Amino acid sequence: MPDRKLFYEDPDLDLVETEVVEAGAIDGKPWVRIEATVFYPGGGGQPADRGTISGIPVVDVLERGDEILHVLAGPLPPGPAVARIDAALRFERSQQHTAQHLLTSVLLVRHGLPTTAFHLGDEYAAIEVAGPVPERDLLRSFEDEVNAEIRLDRGVASRWVTREEAASLPVRSRGLPEGHRGDIRLVEIEGVDLNTCGGTHVRRLAEIQVVRLVDAAPARGGARIRFLAGVRVIRELRRVAEIEEGLKARLGTRREEFASVLDAREEERRRLEFGVRRLEAEIAEREAGEMAAEAGPLLARRIDGAGPDRLRAVASAVLKRRPEAVVALVGRSGDPPETCFLVQTGTAGPEDVSALASRLREALGSKGGGRGRTFQGRGGAWPDDLGVLR
Repeated sequence: MPDRKLFYEDPDLDLVETEVVEAGAIDGKPWVRIEATVFYPGGGGQPADRGTISGIPVVDVLERGDEILHVLAGPLPPGPAVARIDAALRFERSQQHTAQHLLTSVLLVRHGLPTTAFHLGDEYAAIEVAGPVPERDLLRSFEDEVNAEIRLDRGVASRWVTREEAASLPVRSRGLPEGHRGDIRLVEIEGVDLNTCGGTHVRRLAEIQVVRLVDAAPARGGARIRFLAGVRVIRELRRVAEIEEGLKARLGTRREEFASVLDAREEERRRLEFGVRRLEAEIAEREAGEMAAEAGPLLARRIDGAGPDRLRAVASAVLKRRPEAVVALVGRSGDPPETCFLVQTGTAGPEDVSALASRLREALGSKGGGRGRTFQGRGGAWPDDLGVLR
């Protein structure tokens, strides 16, 4: 005998006193069948309900033919039981699912964009449509149309029909689940949409409250439109309000002035960065001049506070003056400080400095590499001196 599916009889019912009629295990996890269940098993893009049976969390809900298996966090013997779903989560998902039906109908009937897929995630819901990615203004227009329908507060109802009856009705459908037998469940938004669906829905469009189309992006040759409905929109508004309050405190200004304040700070950051780069270039030139004045073919120096970019700038400036020289530099910078090194020769110097670079890398305990006239690396210890190169 098929299990009694109370979520179809009364979608607002969130608790039932029932009986465990069978128990088993799947992949080491216990499951039970109960005589009558309020747990929707998932399907058509909507996840399964969550909740408890006699206080034990339900971690998944599966269909086995006409039977529903409740996968539990712990074992539960046959006998009397109380099944309770997370009613708030059910309502949230019902809002998203009915919003999807409404959005899909608006896009198909008014704009010729058929829905090819639906996904109801933990944060966002999304549909995929066969058509180009809508621009932002068009997306806002779709949003306005859907919310206008919500304000009309049309009824939402479901009914079961035979295949023959369904064939005679103007039913929108992406097809029945594989292996489906028997009657077909239809969900109707009064005067707007008639669709095959096994999921849970609100009773009237006003219960959706509001829909926000978040964004649109390319997806499998068409477009994916992410959206929020009802409590998820309210949750997002609260999150945005918290961010706004934080920005007000940090920027010391009103929301209307955020952009101008940030623009001014960005301009100041660019000005300071330019000044830092100019100062670093002057320092590199001075260090290069000092090194180039030293005698011998090998010019080596430790530069505390210098990272890889500054080492390259110093080496380049030295080799412009002394193209026959070999430059070996070790620097460290950052918090915590990280050691780096560079070994480089000019156009008139040796064609291969790998042996010298290997000695320095091993002495420092660094990692790195290179070829021919240039070798560089990071990590390792800060040396007391560069005697290993002599």
